[in-house]
Amino acid sequence: MPNYKILIVEDELLVATDIQESLEMLGYTVIDSVATGADAIQSVNRELPDVILMDIMLRGEMTGIQAAQAINRLHDVPIIYLTANADPATIDKAKFSLPYGYIIKPFTDKDLQTNIEIARFKFMNDLKAKMESDQYNKFFQKAANQANVVFVDGSKGLEKLHPGLIYYVEGDHQRSVIYTFDGEISLEKPLDEVQKLLPAALFVKVNDTHLVNIQKIFLVKFPEVIVADRMSVLIADADKEDQLVKAAGQKN
Repeated sequence: MPNYKILIVEDELLVATDIQESLEMLGYTVIDSVATGADAIQSVNRELPDVILMDIMLRGEMTGIQAAQAINRLHDVPIIYLTANADPATIDKAKFSLPYGYIIKPFTDKDLQTNIEIARFKFMNDLKAKMESDQYNKFFQKAANQANVVFVDGSKGLEKLHPGLIYYVEGDHQRSVIYTFDGEISLEKPLDEVQKLLPAALFVKVNDTHLVNIQKIFLVKFPEVIVADRMSVLIADADKEDQLVKAAGQKN
């Protein structure tokens, strides 16, 4: 079972503690436990969780539903509501924020596990559907620019990757390979499409087949561009000299 990172948003301390103990016993990692909607938003901005367990009725000015709506405007993350209220009015309010689950208190460890696993499964399928839709580029540019992550559909399935961890990308008109410090991710996507997913301020296309992260440039000895740590040598096009020299100078 995957070790998902979970954020708990629950204003009753004893309930939150019980949930955390249950999640850790089930093999999940609790990255934070907060009591207000505002704190939940800040926590998600610091580290995007894999699942959020959100109590609907929270102390403070913001309800759990309002917090979920605010989070969904900035990030793509599955949210499961926790509530003691199963009345139609509460359900009607909750459903418009498109939650991935709805757990009625009191609940069992099995309820938690089942809802988390189903939520992640549905979320990953939704991501794949978005990748195949006309909104493909818009969706992934949002992920890169706002959530500081990109989702890439590699040989191991859909993976979440921070652009700053990418050293360079090699590709052509059919496929690409992303190179990180200690590994590679192969994509059935042309280099130009991969470039659209990455922050333009961070990546330079040095030639027809390579993008390089300017923060990972070790040395520019034009036309050679040496990538730090991996010590790979890329040969840059003539019109990239000024841009690369400037980027290397800013980095240092």
